[in-house]
Amino acid sequence: MRVGIVPKFGSAEALRLAEKILDYSRGKGIDVYLDWRASRLIKWDKTFILGQLDLDFIIVIGGDGTVLNTLHLLGDVTIPIITIRYGKRGFLCDVAPFEYKEVIDRLVREEYRLVDYMMLTGILRGKKLPYVLNDYVITTGGVMRAKVARVSIFKNNEPIYYLVGDGVIVSPPVGSTAYSLSAGGPVVDPEMHAIIVTPLAPVTLCSRSVVLPPDTQITVRVNPDSPDLILIADGDFIYRISPGEEIKIFRAPKPARFARFYYGEFYVRLFQRCM
Repeated sequence: MRVGIVPKFGSAEALRLAEKILDYSRGKGIDVYLDWRASRLIKWDKTFILGQLDLDFIIVIGGDGTVLNTLHLLGDVTIPIITIRYGKRGFLCDVAPFEYKEVIDRLVREEYRLVDYMMLTGILRGKKLPYVLNDYVITTGGVMRAKVARVSIFKNNEPIYYLVGDGVIVSPPVGSTAYSLSAGGPVVDPEMHAIIVTPLAPVTLCSRSVVLPPDTQITVRVNPDSPDLILIADGDFIYRISPGEEIKIFRAPKPARFARFYYGEFYVRLFQRCM
């Protein structure tokens, strides 16, 4: 079994845990590799580049940002991800740091569940956008923050609504609990397949969040009377969009695959602050 370790580089605790996991995994007979970006912080004899080595699993130690960055760097490669929570936001992460030995033992015994989550991709100016697990956000930014966005939203070329406001969020089910939820969007079970379109601070009363079939193509067209907008992909990649341009968003050809060790905890993690 070949396993890669990706720690959160800015966390001393995550790096120390990565060292423990490397040693423990090798002791269990696992062929274990360290993300080459961490090689200046952790001494290990085997390193790898995400998306360029055939691995059976990747263990991510960090928060949601580390998980999303790992998925972006994997690109078109699908490798099951094991998530160990060590960050400010760890909603995607189901394993506590002190459980790492148990998880490695269960991995060797094949006691886990593989779960696929739908992702989105898109096209802007004829070029493919990065896959996203959380969302695409089209909004005002910079000096244009004081102005309202004016966009038209289409489902398979059929108009949904004309939006005046701060912008719009387009997300797969996992992203329904991120920015979309803060903007008043619905909670959609992450194992469902759907596309959620949620307006940001709409001025138009008829603009509300909608849940659409997974094979829908969403077109977000920036109207001529709108200021320049920005497109943010999973909070990481940023593109400027001018009036008259449009973004086509649709289901990605590959899922995000996770190896889960604790089942049925989605709603516990989501609503634990309400209990």
